[in-house]
Amino acid sequence: MQLPKKLDDQELMELCRQGNGAGFSELYLRYNKAVFNTILRLVSDFAQAQDLLQEAFMALYQEIMKGRDIEHFAHFSRRVAANKAISFLRAHKRLFVFEDYRDQVAEEEAEDEDLYEMKVEGVKKAIEALPEGFRTIVNLYVMEGVPQQEIAALLGISHATVRTQYHRAKKKILTLLQKETV
Repeated sequence: MQLPKKLDDQELMELCRQGNGAGFSELYLRYNKAVFNTILRLVSDFAQAQDLLQEAFMALYQEIMKGRDIEHFAHFSRRVAANKAISFLRAHKRLFVFEDYRDQVAEEEAEDEDLYEMKVEGVKKAIEALPEGFRTIVNLYVMEGVPQQEIAALLGISHATVRTQYHRAKKKILTLLQKETV
C-alpha cells in the first residue's frame, strides 16, 4: 500500500497501531541502514548483524504495538539495536575485557588536536583494530551518542571504568593513526 504523503514517525507509528503495515514498512525503510550500522559496529559479523537487525525491528514493532510513547524513533531504534548487539555478545560469551582503572595514575587529557583531523577511513580502521571492549565503548559513546553512565549500566561496569577505557581507546586510536602516517 502506498502512503498518501510524507508522514512523520509519529504518524507512521499510529498507522502501525491501526493495523496498517505500510506504516511500519516505511519506518523500516527509513531506519534500517542506521540500525544495521549500529549493530555491525558492535558485532563485526555481517550475517549476524543482519539477524540482529531483524530482531531489533521485531522488538521495535512490539514496542509500537504496546502503545509505548516513542518520542524520537531514530534515537530509540539505535538504542534497541545497541542493546540487541550487546545481549548477543554476552550470550555468546564474547566477554568484554577491561583493564583495571584503579591501577593507573591519572592520565593526561591534552592531545594534539591536529592529529585528530585524520581521514575518516583511517579512523574507522583504527577503531576496528581496537580490542573489543574499547571498540564497544567508542562505538556506543562516539557513534551512537550513548552517555557514559548508560554505557556503564549496559556493560555492567563502573562509570569510572568507561571513562578510563574511552580515554585509553582514544590514545590507542591516536597511536594507530600516527603509525599509519609515518
